[in-house]
Amino acid sequence: MPAYHPPHIYLDDTWYFVTASIHHRHRLLQPSGHKDLVRDQLKAMTAEFHIQLAAWVILDNHYHILVRSHVGQDLSRMFGRWHGRTAFEINGRDDERGRQVWHNYWDTCIRTEADYWTRFNYIHHNPVKHGYVGRMEDWPFSSYCYYRDHEGNAWLSDAFERFPIVDFTDPDDDF
Repeated sequence: MPAYHPPHIYLDDTWYFVTASIHHRHRLLQPSGHKDLVRDQLKAMTAEFHIQLAAWVILDNHYHILVRSHVGQDLSRMFGRWHGRTAFEINGRDDERGRQVWHNYWDTCIRTEADYWTRFNYIHHNPVKHGYVGRMEDWPFSSYCYYRDHEGNAWLSDAFERFPIVDFTDPDDDF
């Protein structure tokens, strides 16, 4: 099996950390309107498929999300539809019909509470890691500000203190 087609085995009622990159890691999502599209379609698709979206971040050439579906196989269908719709729209906006946009996606089953919260924090820290911004709250294309506004800074600080990302490295996040 080619390395660029990882198997996707989904369990019901299970959290997954998912990463997808743009084909050849090009920065096709650099225009903020493209990131808006990907975000809006993500929210529409998770609602349509009844998938719980806990955390997300969209950068110029990849994204990370933390999701759970009651019916595991719905995740595969959601990703197919989400990637198809966003690729079609992005290519239309860029006048590049037929261009491959998404490379593929990689998923990891979350097995512990610590794993969940470490990846939750990793997602929100990703724009800082990649040098887009100096502070997480300055990146508009993530769920960080939602949690700041709804749970508060103290709640987020506690999550980062209890589940640090210092020792966590995602091998698929070499963008």
